[in-house]
Amino acid sequence: MFRAGFVTWLLFLLLLKLGALNVQLGFVIGCHEGEREALLKFKQSLNDPQNRLSSWEGKDCCLWEGVGCDNVTSYVNRLDLHDPSCDPYNNGFDGSWLISRKLDRSLVELSCLNYLELSCVDFQGSQIPGFIGSFKHLSYLNLSSSNFGGVVPSQLGNLTRICTLDLSMHDDNFHTCNLSTHLNWVSRLVSLQCLNMNNVHIYRSMNSTHMLNMPPLLSNLQLSNCKLNAPMLISIFSNFTWTSKIRHLDLSANFFEGSLPTFFVNMTSLTYLDLSWNSFNGSIPLWIQNMGKLQILNLRLNNFSQVEGGAIMGILGNLCKLKSFDLSWNSIRGEIGAHHNLSKCVAYDLENLRLSHNMIGGILPSWLGDFKSLRILNIFGNAIEGPIPVLIGSLSYLEELDISGNSVNGNIPQGLRQCKALRTIDLSSNNLQGIVCESFFTNLSSLKYLDLSSNSLEVNLSSNWSPPFQLTWLGLKSCKMQMQFPQWIWNQTNLIILDLSNNMLSGKLDLLFQLKKLEKVNISHNQLTGRAPHFSSSMLNTIDLSYNLLSGPLVHSNRSGKNDSVGAFVCHLPYLQFLDLQKNNIIGTIPDCWGYTYNLVYINLSSNNLSGPIPVSMGQPPRLQFLKLCNNSLQEQIPPTLSSSSNLQILDLGRNKLVGNIPITWNGKTHPILQILRLRGNQLEGAIPPTLCSLLMLQFIDLAQNNLNGTIPHCFGHLIGMKLPPSKDQSGVDMNVVDHDIASAPAPPYLADYIDPLNNITIVNLKGEELQYTTTLMFVVNLDLSCNALIGSIPDEITNLSSLIGLNLSHNYLTGIIPKKIGEMTSLESLDLSNNYLSGTIPSSMSNLTSLSSINLSNNKLHGQIPTGNQLQTLIDPSAYEGNPGLCGDPLPNKCGTGQGRNQPQPEQKQHDKEDDLENPWFYFVIISGVATGFWGVVGSLLLKDRFRFALFQLVDNVVDYLYVQVMIRLNRSES
Repeated sequence: MFRAGFVTWLLFLLLLKLGALNVQLGFVIGCHEGEREALLKFKQSLNDPQNRLSSWEGKDCCLWEGVGCDNVTSYVNRLDLHDPSCDPYNNGFDGSWLISRKLDRSLVELSCLNYLELSCVDFQGSQIPGFIGSFKHLSYLNLSSSNFGGVVPSQLGNLTRICTLDLSMHDDNFHTCNLSTHLNWVSRLVSLQCLNMNNVHIYRSMNSTHMLNMPPLLSNLQLSNCKLNAPMLISIFSNFTWTSKIRHLDLSANFFEGSLPTFFVNMTSLTYLDLSWNSFNGSIPLWIQNMGKLQILNLRLNNFSQVEGGAIMGILGNLCKLKSFDLSWNSIRGEIGAHHNLSKCVAYDLENLRLSHNMIGGILPSWLGDFKSLRILNIFGNAIEGPIPVLIGSLSYLEELDISGNSVNGNIPQGLRQCKALRTIDLSSNNLQGIVCESFFTNLSSLKYLDLSSNSLEVNLSSNWSPPFQLTWLGLKSCKMQMQFPQWIWNQTNLIILDLSNNMLSGKLDLLFQLKKLEKVNISHNQLTGRAPHFSSSMLNTIDLSYNLLSGPLVHSNRSGKNDSVGAFVCHLPYLQFLDLQKNNIIGTIPDCWGYTYNLVYINLSSNNLSGPIPVSMGQPPRLQFLKLCNNSLQEQIPPTLSSSSNLQILDLGRNKLVGNIPITWNGKTHPILQILRLRGNQLEGAIPPTLCSLLMLQFIDLAQNNLNGTIPHCFGHLIGMKLPPSKDQSGVDMNVVDHDIASAPAPPYLADYIDPLNNITIVNLKGEELQYTTTLMFVVNLDLSCNALIGSIPDEITNLSSLIGLNLSHNYLTGIIPKKIGEMTSLESLDLSNNYLSGTIPSSMSNLTSLSSINLSNNKLHGQIPTGNQLQTLIDPSAYEGNPGLCGDPLPNKCGTGQGRNQPQPEQKQHDKEDDLENPWFYFVIISGVATGFWGVVGSLLLKDRFRFALFQLVDNVVDYLYVQVMIRLNRSES
């Protein structure tokens, strides 16, 4: 019996050996014909732009790329078509992947499949077919980033041998889920160990109010961005049986809020926990210390306010195996070094410590130098004070040091230069002092990112220095370099970001800026001369050369000596988004080549010596938000193509020599989000077009110092950008509807990402003087129509602009009265109506302007008493009222009559109405008409009718006789 069994096993092993030998020697006939035909049919359902399946020919499909067969049976048991270059979370579908309208059913013939990998195959939103549930032998299924949509079929619950299931989807917006499912069918996957459903919308089925049973062997669960909420979290994780075994858990980017649930206490096997991008709040509990096997802990981007007990690093007490701790982007208060209670084992394992963008104060503790394995120390954007600990220089494995955006002071520790592994040093925006010399960088050959900007440092590097590193990011803003433009910069051929602004650099820039990988260059606020360079990097998105001494034209000359507008230094940069050349000495015309710059968001060529017309192509960049050409000598008319710039928020063409009319094509459809319009100091003429009133987002209008005529449009009172947010305006227009229309406009890129406040200075005439505004200009609500030839009265509708800070209508030919409701403009700080022909009294409601700090009503025809009370009582400059002979009262020297002194109560509003009525021409017309009617009604009748005339004369004679008799009788009685 034993011998027979032994012979049987010997024969079995011999057969296995022969099978393997046949495979090695190529004696196997090949794969089964039915499976080969099924694979060829599947190939026909795929679009293969890169010809990746070129090997799928011949009879032996087991030799085809991506196909694997059983060594004994030759049945296909493995199909792997994933793209090795696939990077879906960064690139999306790049056009080189396999594409199919749906997963072809021909794969059903591969009945022995145990491994199916179709990640990064683009199935164009089709549904996962239910027939996949028929692969009884399947132990590995990966459909990640394959662009499936619809509902996951519950037939996948039939895969009872599956160990790894990956249905995660690529998500461009990080919020949109095209694939959805419930989790009831998952409980049938009794062999499942790893489940990845990132970016799949998981919803609760009608009967899933009870606890969900998860597979008992599940140890790796990834449910990032699945739209899970707190009740769903409890239903999934209430079962202690499986949660005690889980090792890898990713619940990031869901809708969790409140305190951390206590069931996490049971997850003592966890090595990886990611709860980032949620809304957890309150304190971080210290029971996290009990997760002794934890290696990765990510609590980034929540609303935690503190660590329980107050010690931020105290949470690490018993986490002896922790390698990465990320608490960044919360609202954590406290101090790093306060009451720390760290086990020594932590100091030897922690590699990644991120505490950035919180409210952490205090000083950096010296014991950070005990974290000998530390590779990343990132604490930017807090309130850290004091010096950088010297012991940080002993961290020999340190690769990234970011302490930017704090209040760290003192010198940079010289020991830091011994950290040879450093790739990133960011100490910008602190209070560091001292001199940084070339010797500091001698051992830092691995350095890629260096930013020392915005400190009190003096960087002393010679122009011909040879750095030991090749940087991709160099930030030395405000580092007191005071030298010729450094020549060693040209050797940093890998530079992507270069910021040398505000350093008093001098000399000429090379006409060809030979850094071919540059994406952002900022050399503003220096003393550089020469012409604007021609950049060799086609990847540039930001160019800031403002506040220098650059000269010459923007247009380069070709070999024939003729100007070539296409050769202008910006026109060959397809990714350019930000261009700032303001405050230089650039001459000539603006090149007409802006149609090549599709991505432009910001153009600032102000304060140069540019002449000629505004190019027609300047209105072509579809994403343009900011166009500033002020303080030049630009001529001719405003090009009509600017009506095509629908994303404009700021348009400043002030102080040029532009002529013609303001375009009537500017309206709410062409510029739905325009907020600032400045045409000041040109030679524009004609009337103010009423179409401007449909620019409902306008909050800053400066048309001063032109030759505009006509009247002020009454519809200016409907500009909701200059109002506090009521539900309806005076005209009955529903502002909620208007806001909805504006909100539906396409959202442009965010300007604040580009604008440097130091560069974006705009002069605003307000409060009788020129004031400088930077990005805060967006909060200035101003209407300035001064120094034109406007006629007519001030529209009453102007008083609807309740957010208006400045109103200047001076130096025009305006008549009529000051609107009586002007006191409703409660935000007014500056009011100038001087040098017009306004008449009537000053409305008493003006005393309601409690924010008013500047007023000028001089040189009009106003009369009556100057109102007193509130803020007006503090404006004591008599020049604000001079040139109005009829005015009286403080602060003028001529006092009002009896009963109208300074301490007397103001006349009733009715009296003001009567006085105002005397100034109304209709009042005179009515009075004259009444007198004329009465006069000719009597006199005319006497002239035309003799009988009436004789009767009247007879009546007069009788009355006179009667009065005479009565008088004589009384006189006689008195004498007697």
